[in-house]
Amino acid sequence: MNTINKLTIIFFAVVLPYITIAQVRPNVANFTPAQRTQLVNAMMEYIDNTSVGKHCIHMMTTGGHIHSDWDFLPFHRTYIEGMEDYIKSKGSAYDIFVPLPKWDPSTPVPLELRVVDPDCANISCDPSHPSSSCSQSINWTPNTAFPLHLTMPNLCNLDINPTAPSSTNCCPSGLSRRIESPWHDGVHVAMSGVMGNFRSPAVPIFWLWHAYVDDVWKTWECNCNKSGMDGQFDLYMKDSYDEVKSERDRGEEPNIDNGPMWESEDIWVRNQDDGLTNTEHQNPEYMAVSTNYNYVYVRVRNRGCIASPAITNGIELRWAKAGTNLTWPNFWNGSITSPALMGNLVSTKDIPAIPAGGSAVIKFAWQPPNPATYTGIGTDPIFWADEPWHFCLLARIVSTQDNMTFQETSNLNSNVKNNNNIVWKNLTVVDLNPNNIIGGWNPVDDKLVGAVLMIGDVNGTGGVYDLEFRNPPVFKGNPLTAEAQVKVTLDAPIWEKWQQGGFQSTNVEISNDARHQIIITGSPARINNLAFDPNEKQLVHFSFNFLSEQLSGQNNFDYQVIQRHTLTNEAIGGERFHIKIPGRDGFYANAGTDQLVSQYANVNLSAIDIGEDAIYNWYDSEGELVYTGMDFTVSADITEKYKLEVIAKSDGVKDYDEIEITVKEFELLSISPNPASNIANVQYKANTAQSAYIILQKPYTNIQNQYILNISNSEININVSGLEQGVYSVILVCDGIARDVKTLVVQ
Repeated sequence: MNTINKLTIIFFAVVLPYITIAQVRPNVANFTPAQRTQLVNAMMEYIDNTSVGKHCIHMMTTGGHIHSDWDFLPFHRTYIEGMEDYIKSKGSAYDIFVPLPKWDPSTPVPLELRVVDPDCANISCDPSHPSSSCSQSINWTPNTAFPLHLTMPNLCNLDINPTAPSSTNCCPSGLSRRIESPWHDGVHVAMSGVMGNFRSPAVPIFWLWHAYVDDVWKTWECNCNKSGMDGQFDLYMKDSYDEVKSERDRGEEPNIDNGPMWESEDIWVRNQDDGLTNTEHQNPEYMAVSTNYNYVYVRVRNRGCIASPAITNGIELRWAKAGTNLTWPNFWNGSITSPALMGNLVSTKDIPAIPAGGSAVIKFAWQPPNPATYTGIGTDPIFWADEPWHFCLLARIVSTQDNMTFQETSNLNSNVKNNNNIVWKNLTVVDLNPNNIIGGWNPVDDKLVGAVLMIGDVNGTGGVYDLEFRNPPVFKGNPLTAEAQVKVTLDAPIWEKWQQGGFQSTNVEISNDARHQIIITGSPARINNLAFDPNEKQLVHFSFNFLSEQLSGQNNFDYQVIQRHTLTNEAIGGERFHIKIPGRDGFYANAGTDQLVSQYANVNLSAIDIGEDAIYNWYDSEGELVYTGMDFTVSADITEKYKLEVIAKSDGVKDYDEIEITVKEFELLSISPNPASNIANVQYKANTAQSAYIILQKPYTNIQNQYILNISNSEININVSGLEQGVYSVILVCDGIARDVKTLVVQ
């Protein structure tokens, strides 16, 4: 945090004790009607099920904690920041709307802002806040005066209470509660309609009203010594965008958000220079042409009370190969060159002057290293250069005008948590659009779609670590594991370490020990006790195969991998995978109908063609792969259940079916001669029965004879010479149940 100019402010405070630093948000009433129309149209683009749901759904499902004394002010500030970031992304013509303008409820809502977004009625919300409220009339002139206790200098008599995350309303005299009630609450009640319930973010004026509420908090921060921020600027970058949890990233040092610390959305990559208007992160791509670049964008914010000065070479960007074991500074400064260059500086850039409450996006041009540099790393072709092994990015504000608050150590996770001048992004995008899938190595019996990650020692002295796999704690829609199979391939040295550690694990199943592959069966999952030598680094591959019958139409999923100290459970580092799957037609694996057959019979198994290029794998009841292909023949030695796995070659989507081949326990093996006129020899299998007999019956008549069988024998001779000529049914009955039937012709 920067502290310059603080003495100047204190000097003026002595002379004029009630002068306040100007509030940072402009009043929307001072914009022209055309500008207000431009603003509301942009806001309506941002307002949708997701943005409103963060307020409405979470207010209901969390017991209202986003309106607790701890959460009320910071939740709405970070909530507004999402809107501001979107507006900023629309280009320089929208810069005048960031920070978001405020609306004073003592004045009427401008005509251009008297609208409700159509998405309002589509939000899932508590029944007490029905969708019908979206069409109810709103009082656009609440005429609510600003309360005296929130004016200066009275405002400085209030304290932030509570001082640690709490989901309760504990502190009626604290700053948050005195702002919220009755002033904030009274405006919502006076406006009524949808502004009177938790669907209210569907109304654009909600955001401008909360911008005014936030400005009161900012007035307290910028004018009251107890805030610790008066008279200062503070540049920072956000580690996390999660507004809902109480430990949200507000820029404090250390960050009260416990992470993961490597998922910052204030860094994003584009393969073309369009990142100011498109913040969707892309994987960096190698550009063979020296004049072509990837572009990395870093958003720098000023959470302080005065404008920050322009800072020459104030921010640096660094890269490292994607890994969970990255430490500072060696992985990032070019000093690790074995088995290849593991990271380096991209460049440094100037930071422009940023107004209080504002932000700026810094652009870096970058040419990632040639993937051929990493050919042959790892013992298996799956880890080689044509399989994506992407990059981690680190942005650092480095200036004597805004110093690191805490001294940096080799523990990068702690550095990022302790200093708001550092952000870290470990994100790999796995795009399952068949035209975008990268990676050329797949065995004939599998389709692996995913990416590579490095794990290993982190402190240079060796250590024992766990690798955790999980769905993120907060996600939209279904978790990945509800719709996809996660297959992990460990390089041979890691498999050996796991074996030496006793194959300890949670929610993990070995799927192919010859290939060192496991399947994740639950979340969270772990493999434990991986002992690494000093500075040892190894590779892991992750494949995400969606299950055809589970596809819901959801297109985006996230998955996390975290390396932890085995003894302390401390998170060392990690990676987030963002998996994108386009809409596609599903298919069903079909192995045919179950069959009841004689022992040792040859049985043909045939899969039904799914209508697209696919891999057909057949597994026995022990899970061993017995055949790859649509059709094959087995000998029915024993009753066996076979699993058919069908994998689409285009994107790795798969489905399963089973077929059971049941060997008859009791059976009529043969009748000879047939036709018979004297003696018919019947061979049978009934040695496991308690009792058995044969019925000789002529259909549609009363002719029926029974013959008791010796279960120790396997044949009986039946004299049919005295029977009426015709067709008879020979029925084998074992333990009182008819088990088999054949036909005998008597002449």
